Amino acid sequence: MRMATIRNRARPVLLGLLVAAALLAVTALATMSRLGGNTQPAAAQDESSIVVSLDADTADGPCTDIDSSASHATGESYGVAICVQGLYVDFPIGVLSFDVLYDDTLNAAPDVADTGPGLDDNPDVNAGTTFWGDGLGDGWDCSGGGLAYPRGDKDAASGAGHGDAFLSCRSSLGPWRLGDNETSGVIAVVSFTAVAAGTDTLTIANGLLGYTDATEMGTCNPVVANPMTCNGASDAKGGAPVPVPTSSAGPTTAPPPVAPPPTEILPPAPAAPAPTTVIVAPPTGSGSAADGSPWMPLVWLLAGAAGATIAAGGLLRLAKGRQR
Repeated sequence: MRMATIRNRARPVLLGLLVAAALLAVTALATMSRLGGNTQPAAAQDESSIVVSLDADTADGPCTDIDSSASHATGESYGVAICVQGLYVDFPIGVLSFDVLYDDTLNAAPDVADTGPGLDDNPDVNAGTTFWGDGLGDGWDCSGGGLAYPRGDKDAASGAGHGDAFLSCRSSLGPWRLGDNETSGVIAVVSFTAVAAGTDTLTIANGLLGYTDATEMGTCNPVVANPMTCNGASDAKGGAPVPVPTSSAGPTTAPPPVAPPPTEILPPAPAAPAPTTVIVAPPTGSGSAADGSPWMPLVWLLAGAAGATIAAGGLLRLAKGRQR
């Protein structure tokens, strides 16, 4: 009888302890939810309100306003942002993974050297050295343990849809920002260079956003459990930065002839002076005349003629004296 009485008295005490324990568990779960321990929103919240879009024109800043189309010149480098809207406050992003598909005959997404956690690679996640707004937070790793770094183009095939800019990241420890106190922002930016004229259609494949406990927040193309909307974009490339005339542009005017460079005009050379005759006195002693003829015989001939004249004059005077 006494044992039964003790048991009857103990039952209310045990029941009270169980109720208290349940209340403590509910309170702890609620507290953990506010602190980020429980990262999934209430069932009444709809993950399908989450929208991921490509911003084709980031000249005014990634995701400042989401442009579904843009134009770039061949040879121009530009960025396409992955943007998210419709997140729930106090339920931040802890996991993300995306493939941005494009035509790699029209666009090129250069690869970046793989270093560390791959936060400043291409695609460039909104963390690390370069970030936009408040960023995604800290503790992010996009290297896949060194086996799955971001890739500008991980598809070896070429053509429309075969360009594949890949990104997969997780932050296990945080702190996390995007979704913590803001409902929209930048996830990552893909750097492109336009390589040929044409219109490229960019789409999102294998889209995934997850909570900080690595459970699914939303997926697209394909959907796993919780569908979210993923919007692509288009980019038109209108030729080279410097327009080149084509057959569709009509006849072109030939450029004016290019005049040859001016040449230096020199005055005519002065005429050579007329030759002048220089009379040179014959040198003394033996030799030749100035014109090359021998002059010494001429001297002796003149001297002989003078002597003969003098002798003739003497004989004439002698003959007159005898006649007297």
